[in-house]
Amino acid sequence: MTRPLHITLIILAAAGLWAAPVAGAAGLFTPGATGDSKAPIEIVSDRMIANTTEKWADFLGSVVATQGKFSMTADALRIYYEGDLMNAPKGAAQDRIQKLEATGQVHIVSDQYTADADRAEYLPASDRLTLSGKNARVVSGKNTLTGSKIVLNRSEGKALVEGGGAERVKAVFFQEEKGQPSAPGRPEATKP
Repeated sequence: MTRPLHITLIILAAAGLWAAPVAGAAGLFTPGATGDSKAPIEIVSDRMIANTTEKWADFLGSVVATQGKFSMTADALRIYYEGDLMNAPKGAAQDRIQKLEATGQVHIVSDQYTADADRAEYLPASDRLTLSGKNARVVSGKNTLTGSKIVLNRSEGKALVEGGGAERVKAVFFQEEKGQPSAPGRPEATKP
Protein backbone atom coordinates (compact mmCIF):
# COMPACT_ATOMS: atom_id res chain seq x y z
CA MET A 1 0.00 0.00 0.00
CA THR A 2 1.43 3.37 -0.93
CA ARG A 3 2.02 5.93 1.80
CA PRO A 4 -0.53 8.52 0.47
CA LEU A 5 -3.21 5.83 0.16
CA HIS A 6 -2.42 4.55 3.66
CA ILE A 7 -2.69 8.09 5.08
CA THR A 8 -5.96 8.61 3.18
CA LEU A 9 -7.41 5.43 4.70
CA ILE A 10 -6.42 6.58 8.19
CA ILE A 11 -8.06 9.94 7.56
CA LEU A 12 -11.25 8.27 6.30
CA ALA A 13 -11.31 6.06 9.40
CA ALA A 14 -10.81 9.12 11.59
CA ALA A 15 -13.63 10.89 9.78
CA GLY A 16 -15.92 7.99 10.61
CA LEU A 17 -15.07 8.35 14.29
CA TRP A 18 -15.75 12.07 14.09
CA ALA A 19 -18.98 11.81 12.13
CA ALA A 20 -21.29 12.05 15.13
CA PRO A 21 -19.81 15.08 16.85
CA VAL A 22 -18.88 16.94 13.67
CA ALA A 23 -21.62 16.10 11.19
CA GLY A 24 -24.49 16.69 13.57
CA ALA A 25 -24.52 20.37 12.73
CA ALA A 26 -26.56 21.38 9.72
CA GLY A 27 -24.76 24.69 9.35
CA LEU A 28 -21.87 26.67 10.72
CA PHE A 29 -24.11 28.37 13.25
CA THR A 30 -26.27 25.32 13.90
CA PRO A 31 -25.22 23.18 16.88
CA GLY A 32 -27.02 19.91 16.21
CA ALA A 33 -30.77 19.74 15.89
CA THR A 34 -31.53 22.51 18.37
CA GLY A 35 -33.28 24.69 15.81
CA ASP A 36 -30.63 27.42 16.08
CA SER A 37 -30.36 27.66 12.27
CA LYS A 38 -33.39 29.98 12.39
CA ALA A 39 -31.91 32.14 15.16
CA PRO A 40 -30.56 35.52 14.09
CA ILE A 41 -26.85 35.84 13.35
CA GLU A 42 -25.30 38.57 15.46
CA ILE A 43 -21.89 40.01 14.55
CA VAL A 44 -20.16 42.46 16.88
CA SER A 45 -16.88 44.18 15.98
CA ASP A 46 -14.96 47.42 16.39
CA ARG A 47 -15.66 48.47 12.80
CA MET A 48 -17.61 47.44 9.69
CA ILE A 49 -16.90 48.28 6.05
CA ALA A 50 -19.41 47.25 3.35
CA ASN A 51 -19.20 47.19 -0.42
CA THR A 52 -22.75 46.93 -1.77
CA THR A 53 -21.53 46.81 -5.38
CA GLU A 54 -19.29 43.76 -4.84
CA LYS A 55 -21.64 42.33 -2.17
CA TRP A 56 -19.32 41.89 0.80
CA ALA A 57 -19.01 43.29 4.32
CA ASP A 58 -15.89 43.31 6.51
CA PHE A 59 -16.14 43.22 10.30
CA LEU A 60 -12.82 44.28 11.82
CA GLY A 61 -11.36 44.18 15.32
CA SER A 62 -12.30 41.72 18.07
CA VAL A 63 -15.08 40.12 16.00
CA VAL A 64 -17.65 37.96 17.78
CA ALA A 65 -20.25 36.18 15.65
CA THR A 66 -23.00 34.19 17.36
CA GLN A 67 -26.11 32.27 16.46
CA GLY A 68 -27.87 30.35 19.19
CA LYS A 69 -25.26 28.34 21.12
CA PHE A 70 -22.58 28.70 18.42
CA SER A 71 -19.92 31.39 18.61
CA MET A 72 -16.85 32.39 16.61
CA THR A 73 -14.22 34.97 17.49
CA ALA A 74 -11.60 36.32 15.08
CA ASP A 75 -9.58 39.41 14.28
CA ALA A 76 -11.60 39.93 11.08
CA LEU A 77 -14.66 38.45 9.37
CA ARG A 78 -15.78 39.00 5.78
CA ILE A 79 -19.20 37.90 4.61
CA TYR A 80 -20.18 37.58 0.94
CA TYR A 81 -23.88 37.89 0.20
CA GLU A 82 -26.42 38.21 -2.59
CA GLY A 83 -29.24 40.70 -2.93
CA ASP A 84 -29.73 43.52 -0.45
CA LEU A 85 -28.57 42.23 2.91
CA MET A 86 -29.81 45.22 4.91
CA ASN A 87 -33.30 45.24 3.36
CA ALA A 88 -33.88 41.50 3.05
CA PRO A 89 -37.34 40.12 3.83
CA LYS A 90 -37.76 39.16 7.49
CA GLY A 91 -35.83 35.96 8.30
CA ALA A 92 -34.15 35.82 4.87
CA ALA A 93 -30.89 37.71 5.63
CA GLN A 94 -28.95 34.64 6.74
CA ASP A 95 -30.10 32.73 3.63
CA ARG A 96 -28.48 35.46 1.52
CA ILE A 97 -25.03 34.92 3.05
CA GLN A 98 -22.98 32.95 0.50
CA LYS A 99 -19.61 32.65 2.28
CA LEU A 100 -17.94 33.64 5.53
CA GLU A 101 -14.17 34.11 5.84
CA ALA A 102 -12.66 34.61 9.30
CA THR A 103 -8.98 35.47 9.76
CA GLY A 104 -6.61 35.98 12.64
CA GLN A 105 -6.87 33.91 15.82
CA VAL A 106 -10.09 32.18 14.80
CA HIS A 107 -11.76 30.33 17.68
CA ILE A 108 -15.05 28.43 17.26
CA VAL A 109 -17.17 27.02 20.07
CA SER A 110 -20.25 24.81 19.60
CA ASP A 111 -22.02 22.08 21.56
CA GLN A 112 -20.07 19.37 19.68
CA TYR A 113 -16.57 20.81 19.33
CA THR A 114 -14.15 23.68 19.62
CA ALA A 115 -11.80 24.69 16.82
CA ASP A 116 -8.80 26.98 16.41
CA ALA A 117 -7.15 28.16 13.19
CA ASP A 118 -5.47 31.11 11.53
CA ARG A 119 -8.24 31.16 8.92
CA ALA A 120 -11.73 29.67 8.59
CA GLU A 121 -13.99 29.62 5.55
CA TYR A 122 -17.59 28.46 5.60
CA LEU A 123 -19.85 27.79 2.59
CA PRO A 124 -23.46 27.50 3.81
CA ALA A 125 -24.78 25.97 0.54
CA SER A 126 -22.48 22.93 0.81
CA ASP A 127 -22.20 23.04 4.63
CA ARG A 128 -18.40 22.92 4.35
CA LEU A 129 -16.08 24.42 6.95
CA THR A 130 -12.38 24.75 6.10
CA LEU A 131 -9.86 25.57 8.81
CA SER A 132 -6.29 26.40 7.84
CA GLY A 133 -3.04 27.63 9.30
CA LYS A 134 -0.21 26.22 11.32
CA ASN A 135 -1.71 23.58 13.60
CA ALA A 136 -5.38 24.13 12.81
CA ARG A 137 -7.22 22.05 15.40
CA VAL A 138 -10.65 20.59 16.14
CA VAL A 139 -11.37 19.21 19.62
CA SER A 140 -14.40 17.12 20.53
CA GLY A 141 -14.32 15.96 24.15
CA LYS A 142 -10.80 14.60 24.58
CA ASN A 143 -10.48 13.72 20.86
CA THR A 144 -8.30 16.01 18.72
CA LEU A 145 -7.56 16.47 15.00
CA THR A 146 -4.62 18.70 14.05
CA GLY A 147 -3.23 19.62 10.62
CA SER A 148 -2.45 22.57 8.41
CA LYS A 149 -5.81 22.22 6.64
CA ILE A 150 -9.00 20.64 8.00
CA VAL A 151 -12.06 20.37 5.75
CA LEU A 152 -15.29 19.33 7.45
CA ASN A 153 -18.14 18.46 5.10
CA ARG A 154 -20.52 18.49 7.98
CA SER A 155 -23.78 17.51 6.27
CA GLU A 156 -22.13 14.34 4.93
CA GLY A 157 -20.13 13.58 8.10
CA LYS A 158 -16.79 13.65 6.25
CA ALA A 159 -13.46 15.14 7.21
CA LEU A 160 -10.21 15.64 5.32
CA VAL A 161 -7.08 16.65 7.22
CA GLU A 162 -3.83 17.59 5.48
CA GLY A 163 -0.38 18.30 6.82
CA GLY A 164 1.84 20.97 5.38
CA GLY A 165 5.58 20.84 4.73
CA ALA A 166 7.19 19.10 7.69
CA GLU A 167 3.96 19.28 9.69
CA ARG A 168 2.04 16.01 9.69
CA VAL A 169 -1.57 15.22 10.47
CA LYS A 170 -2.17 14.23 14.08
CA ALA A 171 -5.31 12.56 15.43
CA VAL A 172 -5.82 11.53 19.04
CA PHE A 173 -8.91 9.44 19.85
CA PHE A 174 -9.86 8.23 23.30
CA GLN A 175 -11.95 5.12 23.76
CA GLU A 176 -14.32 4.53 26.63
CA GLU A 177 -12.99 2.32 29.36
CA LYS A 178 -15.17 -0.53 30.58
CA GLY A 179 -17.25 0.50 33.55
CA GLN A 180 -16.93 4.20 32.71
CA PRO A 181 -19.92 6.33 31.85
CA SER A 182 -20.48 6.55 28.09
CA ALA A 183 -21.29 10.23 28.29
CA PRO A 184 -21.49 12.92 30.94
CA GLY A 185 -24.66 12.55 32.94
CA ARG A 186 -25.24 8.89 32.05
CA PRO A 187 -25.11 6.24 34.75
CA GLU A 188 -22.07 3.98 34.98
CA ALA A 189 -22.40 0.65 33.19
CA THR A 190 -23.16 -2.28 35.49
CA LYS A 191 -20.53 -4.96 35.88
CA PRO A 192 -21.54 -8.62 35.47
